[in-house]
Amino acid sequence: MKTPRQRALRLLGLGSLWLVAACAEGKDPPAATAMASITTGLTFTFGMGQLGCEIPSDAQCASNSGGSYRLGMPALQVTLPPFAIDVHEVTNEQYLYCVEMGVCSAPEGDETSNIREYWAMLAPGGGTVPNPTYFDFPVVYVSWLQAREYCEFVGKRLPTEFEWERVAGGAAQSPNDKRVYPVGPVGPRDGLGKCTSVDINLYACTKLDRPRAVGTSKDDVVTEGGVAIHDLFGNVYEWTASDADERVTCDANQPYDCEACVACLDGKPAANCKPQCYGCVCGDGPSESKPNCYLPCETPICPMIPTAQQPVTMQPPTTWEAPERVVRGGSFFKGSGEPNTAPCEGRSDERGFFWPQTNAHAGLGFRCARSL
Repeated sequence: MKTPRQRALRLLGLGSLWLVAACAEGKDPPAATAMASITTGLTFTFGMGQLGCEIPSDAQCASNSGGSYRLGMPALQVTLPPFAIDVHEVTNEQYLYCVEMGVCSAPEGDETSNIREYWAMLAPGGGTVPNPTYFDFPVVYVSWLQAREYCEFVGKRLPTEFEWERVAGGAAQSPNDKRVYPVGPVGPRDGLGKCTSVDINLYACTKLDRPRAVGTSKDDVVTEGGVAIHDLFGNVYEWTASDADERVTCDANQPYDCEACVACLDGKPAANCKPQCYGCVCGDGPSESKPNCYLPCETPICPMIPTAQQPVTMQPPTTWEAPERVVRGGSFFKGSGEPNTAPCEGRSDERGFFWPQTNAHAGLGFRCARSL
């Protein structure tokens, strides 16, 4: 096995022909990422519902027009089949091997925030070669399609957002039981608190706007079955296999016709929206009662899945039709817990953002999973 220095010298000598030469047979693959098996606690509460940090208190709800916060989806009891998940994000070196073998395509960018030549560097005599300085750092600037391709290359797949949240949030049986962050008490919180005392690679904690080597955070660690899992809450955002569905925990089999009500509440107090909301249909039954309707801050978001029909079994997807995917976790870009920044950044329940599956991002990487 070559040392990092020997490997670096070999790469430097290849110059602009490194990709062609790397396809030669006999190259040793980098070490495979260890995986943590999740075989217990597979029925758990997904989401935080009205306890999510972006839902204001009742007093704030009364005065808030609805335009300055995002209303949360209902919390839902779900059941997952057993699975395993990588203990850290896929690294530059691991992804490079897939590129060298002619299966994966190179990341769309050679650098990331405050790090030039993050993926490739200039070689003596011209051209570029991979930069071994950042081999142990998470690969970024890869699209969802590229991430899926890599996971298939190593005999795995991307995790669903349900699997991701089960690992990050734990086997919670209610929103109050959820591990919102890997440090401190369980249950709803508006941020990490005194984040500068916590070693999680979010900007508010580290004051460094750049990724770090995987597995180096002291506090961004959760444990499953005695196995440590790193960097779920910070370092880089992570792709999931899940479709970007705003109403993922809502009952799609129940009628919902409340758009006029929601639009009114977006700019007016609830008392001024009775005409629009009176006829709102949310679930079966008379409109006056709006049975089975999720109503944070008096806004009828969607029909809830009845308790008698929970838990809902969530299988890994088998089709890939949605143009956008759910991104989970936080990244070095964001200042969780800082004034005037997103207080939900990095939370186990926060759905992050939806991103086109063909697009890449300087702070977006991934890890892989496997069904057991």
